Amino acid sequence: MTALLKQRGAKARRGHLRIAVGDLFWYVDLRAEAPGPQAPLRLELGCWAAAVAPEPDGGAIDCPLLLDVLLGADPVAEVGAWLDVAGEIGDLSTLGARLGEFPGALVDKALRDHL
Repeated sequence: MTALLKQRGAKARRGHLRIAVGDLFWYVDLRAEAPGPQAPLRLELGCWAAAVAPEPDGGAIDCPLLLDVLLGADPVAEVGAWLDVAGEIGDLSTLGARLGEFPGALVDKALRDHL
């Protein structure tokens, strides 16, 4: 998974990985659902824009947009697919037009006001 994230340009910032795309920063955090190497993984994908809110301290969970996805049998492919979508969205206008591609995402009021 680390190789995929680095290949996509993820850089560490304040202890979290983020990928810059245009005016937006996509935060990528992976969490295990339980202890152990066979535990299912959860993807937290957050989007931040400087025009909307201060830089998040806590990674994806503190971003104005948060998508929380339980990953299935092929987590590398699933994360890659989500990064493909995020990698095509680099400004607030495009994010607003494509918000439906993030089902169940939490979007705070400050971001909604900009979309």
